[in-house]
Amino acid sequence: MRSCAVFVFALVELFTRNAAYERKHHAFEQPVLSGGFFHKIANGEPARANPNNISDYPFKDFLFNQELNPFFNRFALPKEGISYCLKPAKCEFMNYTTCLGTKLPYNYTSLDLVDGVSTQQQAQEQLNEWQRLIHVPKCWAVIQPFLCALYMPRCDSPKGSETEQVVSLPSQEMCKMIQGPCRIVTTYEQWPSVFRCENNTRYPTMCKNDVRELKFNSTGQCMSPLVPTDHPSWFFEGVEGCGVQCNDPMFPDHDRQYIHKMVFGAASLCALFNLFAVLTFMIDWKFSSKYPALVIFYINYCFLMVCLGWLAQFVPGGREDIVCRKDGTLRLGEPSASENLSCVIVFVMVYYFLMAGVAWFVILTYACHISLQALGKIQECMEKKAAYFHMVAWSFPLVLTIATMALGEIDGNSVTGICFVGYANDEYRAGFLLVPVAIALAVGTAFLFKGLFTLIRLKVDSEDIISPRASSKIRETIFRMVVFSFLILIFGGITFTCHIYEFMNNEKWAKSFRIYVLCKLGFGPGNSSDCRMSTRPSLAMLQLHILSLFASGMLMSTWVWTRTTVNTWSRFFARKSMETETEKI
Repeated sequence: MRSCAVFVFALVELFTRNAAYERKHHAFEQPVLSGGFFHKIANGEPARANPNNISDYPFKDFLFNQELNPFFNRFALPKEGISYCLKPAKCEFMNYTTCLGTKLPYNYTSLDLVDGVSTQQQAQEQLNEWQRLIHVPKCWAVIQPFLCALYMPRCDSPKGSETEQVVSLPSQEMCKMIQGPCRIVTTYEQWPSVFRCENNTRYPTMCKNDVRELKFNSTGQCMSPLVPTDHPSWFFEGVEGCGVQCNDPMFPDHDRQYIHKMVFGAASLCALFNLFAVLTFMIDWKFSSKYPALVIFYINYCFLMVCLGWLAQFVPGGREDIVCRKDGTLRLGEPSASENLSCVIVFVMVYYFLMAGVAWFVILTYACHISLQALGKIQECMEKKAAYFHMVAWSFPLVLTIATMALGEIDGNSVTGICFVGYANDEYRAGFLLVPVAIALAVGTAFLFKGLFTLIRLKVDSEDIISPRASSKIRETIFRMVVFSFLILIFGGITFTCHIYEFMNNEKWAKSFRIYVLCKLGFGPGNSSDCRMSTRPSLAMLQLHILSLFASGMLMSTWVWTRTTVNTWSRFFARKSMETETEKI
């Protein structure tokens, strides 16, 4: 009730003051409030108010003080009737009729609103300096009216006065509107004092300003390596309206092209090796589809699918479709409703089958260990566990894949040309890739060494009782297992080293890239033409990372590089040759 009463008092007195202003500046009488509202309150009797002397009123300090009376600003009247939206100033004829490309609807302006500006030429120079914000689209759309209202405000004489000159003040709403979208200005320094919106005298609230009604060209121009985007979650920090381009700016074009050629060569070679292993089993499936040899078939099949996922980018237009959004930014946080499923499909091919291949690797090492422990009963022992092998090898990677998709942690990479887990989030890459691979390597290596020790002990203990041929086979198997174990550990170590290298440097690279972008936009130390990234990812480390993956896939195919394979293919071609001969007859 008290607030309502104060509001009523404020409106009554504002109306009284407005009537006095009109009476003073116009040559005719206006009706004024009679009854002396505040006088009646004080004396209990009717009285006539003097509109030209508001000092008679005991509440004048409250009613007309912006800081004490919140209703004074909140329920402001149009500017012709409220003097706090205007400020006495010296007007001068405008030498420039446009502001930031927009024609102004008045001919006189004032330089009194900006400290340190004494000529219109200086005002234009400062306006040109602010034009760098055109590369921050969301900021540029809101700051143009404010800049023009500040540097080229309307200035004229009130009605009925030829000597008094006043300038229209920018409203506090115009000032506060720029604080969020234009926060990039405060990256290295505070807002200029002239932009401090807390100053109610300079920026009164609820004031109408003619400049605010003008139509400015609000189209910003994102500067490379940024591109326009309308999705807020894709904005580069501090540059609203722009996101990072799809092609990774941390790598020059020639480096990206080199990596693409290397991926094509390595993935194609790995796919051929794995395809050869898969076909070797398929042409003699009746005799080859037995454990533990069958595990090698599944490993090579998984790595073949991984290679095909990597090679999908080389379909015409494939890479852009897989890793880039429609607006030219990089795909992050997939799957998303606004994009197609090409990124997710490639992710499933690469990640799911890679995890399945790792699971089958552990099963292979376990099968080798069991086969050496159960000589003479290998097939029976393996057949009993076959269902469990398939359940673990296919179900566990499926759970990881679904979890990654549900969390939206599938990210594109324009350098490698695929979508994978955690490119933008190190924690998820560590949890969904490195931890499962580390566990698999640890368990698989333990089984390999157990099997190796069993073979060595068998050879030493039975040296005198086994045939030279059997001894030669044991020796060959030991050599293959030693080489296989050594290479697996080498490739695994390289993979972990490359990931740890990225984890340790990602923050530093991101900081270097941000400084580079701010420098290009003109918000950093130095000249924008001399902007350089102080540090960037190592091309050699990326090469090692990619090659270690495909080398692991090729290594898995070496289990079929035996005389038995040669005999299998010989029988196959002989059989096909005989069938051809029979058809001719």
